[in-house]
Amino acid sequence: MDLYVYFLAAFLVLTMAYFVETQTPTVSFTTKCKFPKEHTIDNIPGAVAKLQILDGLRFSDKDDQETYTYEIGICTAANPGPKYINAGVIQHDIKNPEKTIIVGDYTKAEVMSGKNWMLLVYRGGDNYTSHCGSESRQAMIMLICDESAPQGTAKVLEENRKKTENCYYLFEISHSDLCPKPELKVYGLSVGSIIVIIFVILFGIYLLAGFLYQRFVAGAKGLEQIPNYGFWQDFGNLQADGCNLLCRSGPPTQPKTYKGIGDNQLDEEDNENDDHLLPM
Repeated sequence: MDLYVYFLAAFLVLTMAYFVETQTPTVSFTTKCKFPKEHTIDNIPGAVAKLQILDGLRFSDKDDQETYTYEIGICTAANPGPKYINAGVIQHDIKNPEKTIIVGDYTKAEVMSGKNWMLLVYRGGDNYTSHCGSESRQAMIMLICDESAPQGTAKVLEENRKKTENCYYLFEISHSDLCPKPELKVYGLSVGSIIVIIFVILFGIYLLAGFLYQRFVAGAKGLEQIPNYGFWQDFGNLQADGCNLLCRSGPPTQPKTYKGIGDNQLDEEDNENDDHLLPM
């Protein structure tokens, strides 16, 4: 039976190794945006990775005065034309279509992230001619969650150039994909479930291997082919004895036995008054 015991031990080790083994998934992310530095707000990491949701999308909108049309690309050229390489945001003059201005370069980007929003900044646009100290233009794009915008919508909010520096164009893009998705909880097997599964498997192997051993090696027949048949035959009695030992608190009762009457238990007065029984 030594080979039988070694087989069960090896199977137990392999089974435990299968259930205990875990794998750590790897995540890769690439984007055309170039980030000199990455910001995170409220300790929420992965701002660049979250941007992958909208990576490569293009949007367009007009300002409220309908003076300019803006094309916006998320980590891609806002216009696929060869003259707009690396242009993340482009401004077109509606009255003069030939007049275009590059507002921001997506290879000079920064990103900040919150729970339901992101701020994408494109720097390195065309320089102002007479405003903002002739500095280069920059575009600030607010990316916010909107469940009602599965295709995404863009809106021009303002052009702030009434300063001597740090002027900006502000845009807002709403998209449902930016909304946090409910976490899917994956429930694995508990320790108790693993133990039960291992026990059932080992018990099945014990019965099968024991049956084969008893039949073909020991030459047993009938119920004797069950491994450890004597033990299982008395198993119910052993359980009853164990329950009686653990659960009953009273002293054990002694069986009543019959005892005969001895001469010393007879009444002596009866022996003295039996003269009337003698024949006259």
